[in-house]
Amino acid sequence: MVPLRASRKTLFVLAVALLCAVGASVLPGNAYQRWQLLDGTIHANARWAYERSLFDPTPIDVVFLGPSRMGAGVNAPRLAAELAARGLPSNVVNFSLPESGRNSNWAVAEEMFAAKKPRLVILGVTEKPSRFGHSAFKYVAEPGAIADPGYLGDWNYFSDLIFLPYRQMRLFAANWAPGGLGLTKTFDRAHYRGSSIDTTGNIVLPDGRIKDGENPGSHTELMRGVRKLEDGNHPPILPSRFADLEFGDERHYTREIAELAQKNDAKVAFLFLPFYTGPHTLQDVQERTFYEQYGPVLDGGFVAPHAEWFADAAHLTRGGADALTDWLAEPVSQLLKDAKTSP
Repeated sequence: MVPLRASRKTLFVLAVALLCAVGASVLPGNAYQRWQLLDGTIHANARWAYERSLFDPTPIDVVFLGPSRMGAGVNAPRLAAELAARGLPSNVVNFSLPESGRNSNWAVAEEMFAAKKPRLVILGVTEKPSRFGHSAFKYVAEPGAIADPGYLGDWNYFSDLIFLPYRQMRLFAANWAPGGLGLTKTFDRAHYRGSSIDTTGNIVLPDGRIKDGENPGSHTELMRGVRKLEDGNHPPILPSRFADLEFGDERHYTREIAELAQKNDAKVAFLFLPFYTGPHTLQDVQERTFYEQYGPVLDGGFVAPHAEWFADAAHLTRGGADALTDWLAEPVSQLLKDAKTSP
């Protein structure tokens, strides 16, 4: 009888803990404060993306979403100047965040489309899609999107879900006492970073350090990084018919972003940002056929052999970013013209 009673007590404690966690997860919170939770981290641009979308009346014509390769590779103000010189819509933003995972791009896109009507959405893609979601998603996404991502194969599901009660308790407290928790409810234009910022030049590493994006690496140094990248780029494990399961985050949220764009009369395109290859053969985009269902893939592979354009194996220097951005002006101009003439 003693073991039975102990088991009942354990189940009772677990049930109470579960109910408390569920209750905490549905506590209301302030959306603006939610997007401040990443201040002081490598994903601090998330707050600016929210402020630019919700509080800045300046339109958004072209938006870039993707990983750090996109952030380091596309100079939004430079591209804006090129488009303006051609008499085209020229409000360009780069909302990319370090690390891979398409779900955070979707969370940014949701907020943006709630307030803005971009003409063109460009998603950054690499040789191999990530099998996992983005580390920032559990901080910025709506509770419902964390509880029900809408697809199977969310390998981050339980870690994101476990974090949700703590997050909502902090946001609930901050909504009542914002000053004490460092999360403001009031947008302060004096500290706003502006309608478009240049995200190139400095590369934020996963440990939070800033890498100099001005100086290129040597071929030998770059190739060491290439070998590390290639060791981590594993081919599909499952048959192609299970791609939606193995690469669920990339495929599900790419579709969701494309659907958001379609509902808002925006075009979608993809930008392939390669790593340094030197004289070696450039790797193709594994998911190219999948992406091309939703828009063209702009191939930035021409940068891959140029050691002088890479700060490390995967990220461009400012000079490399300028070269890529100048090249982008023509295809982006054509896509904007196509968007303007579409019914």
